[in-house]
Amino acid sequence: MNVDSWWNKPWPLGGLLFGLLSLALAIIGTFSGRAYGRGSRVNRAEDPSKYWRTLIVEYMGAAFLIWYWLYGLPR
Repeated sequence: MNVDSWWNKPWPLGGLLFGLLSLALAIIGTFSGRAYGRGSRVNRAEDPSKYWRTLIVEYMGAAFLIWYWLYGLPR
């Protein structure tokens, strides 16, 4: 099977894009009161502990992925 060489190359912008997506979801969740993730949404008024846990995971995941893109990837 002949696979093009671009298919096997690393995609360094993937970490940045997923980090920015996670950051956008966390910011939207912070201002709207609904955290989106894992195929569902959590309302701050109905389940505050799950809401804040979801936001913390999104912010930390975004920070790690963006940090990894900036400093962890070899260039």
